[in-house]
Parts: sequence; structure tokens; C-alpha cells
Amino acid sequence: MALILDGYNLIGALDRYRVAGTLDAARDLLINDASKAAGWTGRPLIVVFDAHRGPEPERVESRAGGAVRVIYSAPGESADDVIERLLSRLEDSATVYTADFALQRAALARGSTRATPREFANLLDELPAVTRAPNVPRKSRIADRLSLETLRKLEEMRRKGM
Repeated sequence: MALILDGYNLIGALDRYRVAGTLDAARDLLINDASKAAGWTGRPLIVVFDAHRGPEPERVESRAGGAVRVIYSAPGESADDVIERLLSRLEDSATVYTADFALQRAALARGSTRATPREFANLLDELPAVTRAPNVPRKSRIADRLSLETLRKLEEMRRKGM
């Protein structure tokens, strides 16, 4: 199950990126955090940024040995468009981190999970000290000890309102 980040949406929603000073610094910090999260969770991670006003075609960069893909949208295409296209092409479901309600609904409609920027920040806080700031204590989650199949079944039960 891939994790997909709505890049600029997370940057705008979380203080850790807003205080980075410049947009470039915030983007680099988010990509660095994505690399840490991919390494810790063992899941592929895709970060999508809006570049629809730029002159270049869609650009894809591979980071962290391929564990992280960074995608910049093409002219005339938003990050939301790219994320929806990714969701329709993925063989497995994904978790989409965004505060954009319309994108959250699109993810749910395609059988994926949606998560808020705060949940991504919580994931980062749970990373072991070697991959996060040492002054942030590690939290223990039950989900870290469950198999992917069990997590899927629990998510299905949650969606059905059981």
C-alpha cells in the first residue's frame, strides 16, 4: 500500500514546513521526511507537487533508492489531477495525505484511505530517534504490530460502521 502526499497542501498545513523559511527549504524538508517515513514503514511513498504554471512537462524524480518518487505536475494539470490518476492506476489501495476535502473523497471513492496532514506529522513523531529529532519521544501504536491483511480488514469494518 503506497503513501501519497499532496506536497504543497502538507507544506501549508503543518508548522514544521511553514517555518522552514523558503518554499524550496520546505519542499526539501518534506521530501527528506518522506524518505524517512518510507524507510520506516517499508511502503513506497509518492510526493506530488503542483507545477501546472511551469513551462516544463510532468517531471518524476526517484529518491532514496526508489523508495520515494517525487512528481511535479505538468502544465495545466494540478497535483490533485496527478494523485487521482495515480489512484486509478495503482494495483493496490493507497493512503492519501491531504487536507483537501475533494481529494479525500476521490481517494475514498477509489477504495483508498485518506489521512490528514496532522496524521502525517504523527507518523513522523513515531519514527525511531535515528530518523527523527531525538527530543521527540517515540509513540507505540498497535497498527505497527498488525499485519497488512489485519489492517485492511479493520479498515473495511471501520468503513462499514461496525
